[in-house]
Amino acid sequence: MEYGYYPGCSLIGSAHRLNSTTKKIFKRFGHDLKEIPDWHCCGAFEYGNKNELTDFSKSNLKKAHGFCNDIVAPCPACYKNLKEANQDDGGSFSILHPLDVFEYFDIVESIDIKHDLEGRLFTPYYGCVLLRPKETAIKNKDIMENFITRFGGDVDGEKVKDRCCGGNQFFINRWATEKLSRLIIDNTHGDLVVFCPLCHMALKTFSENRKVIYFNDLLLYVMGETDKL
Repeated sequence: MEYGYYPGCSLIGSAHRLNSTTKKIFKRFGHDLKEIPDWHCCGAFEYGNKNELTDFSKSNLKKAHGFCNDIVAPCPACYKNLKEANQDDGGSFSILHPLDVFEYFDIVESIDIKHDLEGRLFTPYYGCVLLRPKETAIKNKDIMENFITRFGGDVDGEKVKDRCCGGNQFFINRWATEKLSRLIIDNTHGDLVVFCPLCHMALKTFSENRKVIYFNDLLLYVMGETDKL
């Protein structure tokens, strides 16, 4: 199956690994991602006017008309903005986050396991966008926990998994990002597992000796695509 693909600005820049691993996982499951032609920035969290912010994503959806019906957007901010714009525009597309598609692939049961997670502790951290509001939230709010425990790992951090890390304030109010990130870091244990580029940047900056990894890398490790995390 082919999906339309909206990588967003982060995935072609600082989060290029999230981009490459998303494509690799889809290909491994027999699906292709086709990048929407001439897409542009969705405005993420930074643009002050909500209506103009939504218009940015509506413009991207216009470019997808006739190109695809299903659009995969890995960045949580891009995913949320596209989903809201699609709802305002009559719902012509199915806007999907990779975690929802992985659920559809049934990754927990279908993976040919090469490495287990026995004896390792992880904190699955979703951030403040993927789990709310309900209109745009991913379907399975425990998908990362389910995956980790299925392959023998232990999980921590249930109480902070949807707290804001302040990643969108990183370049303008760094002190606020550090304060919010440390509330997550100091109240959890084990490797931090994320899907959001902003969360990855913020937590990695202030985590000192804690490992911060994308969920994709954990998935590829279990699948045997890489030998270490």
